[in-house]
Amino acid sequence: MRAPLALTPDEVTTLDACSHHARHPRQRRRAQAVLGHHRGQTLNQLAAFFAVRYATVHGWLSAWRSQGLAGLLEGQRAGRPPKLPPAAQKK
Repeated sequence: MRAPLALTPDEVTTLDACSHHARHPRQRRRAQAVLGHHRGQTLNQLAAFFAVRYATVHGWLSAWRSQGLAGLLEGQRAGRPPKLPPAAQKK
């Protein structure tokens, strides 16, 4: 079991704002998970609450520890390439 995160009051304020106002829902969930761990919830409890695997929550916390808020941001996602030709995409 990992010890709860020790966050500064500024980090708590930032994560709270991010958990309510972030642009992407996945980013809001990650911020809520970091706050939950800070408040004493275990990784298993957080994984059950967010319906994700333990490793996923562990990854969110590791990203927070190594990169801070930037680690919780939504990155590029894989997907099908667009069918439109480049000229049509500009419109």
